[in-house]
Amino acid sequence: MKTQARRKISVAASVHGDVGKALAPVARPQRVAEQVYRHLRRAIVTGKIAPGTRLREVDVASALKVSRTPVREAISRLIGDWLVRELATGGVEVVDIDDEVTDIFYIREALEICAVRLAARLITPEQIEELEGLIKASEASGFKDRVRINQRFHLAIAEASGSARLTEMISSFREYYLNPKWVAHGNKKMVARAIQGHRKIVAALRARSPDRCEKALREHLKIGWIDAATEPEG
Repeated sequence: MKTQARRKISVAASVHGDVGKALAPVARPQRVAEQVYRHLRRAIVTGKIAPGTRLREVDVASALKVSRTPVREAISRLIGDWLVRELATGGVEVVDIDDEVTDIFYIREALEICAVRLAARLITPEQIEELEGLIKASEASGFKDRVRINQRFHLAIAEASGSARLTEMISSFREYYLNPKWVAHGNKKMVARAIQGHRKIVAALRARSPDRCEKALREHLKIGWIDAATEPEG
């Protein structure tokens, strides 16, 4: 019995340590529960908190230096996001989102196509100028900066759709692609194709052609999907 108790303590300490390393104390200006939710969600979708990790309210609260109430609310929202699941024995654990990568890609594709078609009619010259600036910036950037710029490029198109709800949904699904396993591997040929894809999208937006926009975006996302789904060599 003592040996089993020691094992339980050891496992709990290990899980607490993993969660603690993945999270940082939250700032206070925003609603605490929202911050806890954003911290946990980002840590899960980027893989900092591994699939199968049990999330204990007391451990998360300690790592973030908050009370258990906002943690409980955040975990409830994460269950609704299908990022954690309730266990029959009590508590929750992080799901393996790799099992859902195909579903997530097709949902993301549908949302972004809807956005780009709307943007084709509503985008402003200033928004087109921002997109062109992002393309130039990505040409001169390293891998990590290109990931950030690519995220901004696609979110800028979503914002140009004029739909705040659609933009929020796209932002939520694009977070999955901050996971290192899902990010395109960044070889020179693939980077050039991605940048060319961005140029085609902007040209279609400038022409205000929803059909051209959809075609260009669909081709661009497909290239990224194939690359991200392919294991890197070495």
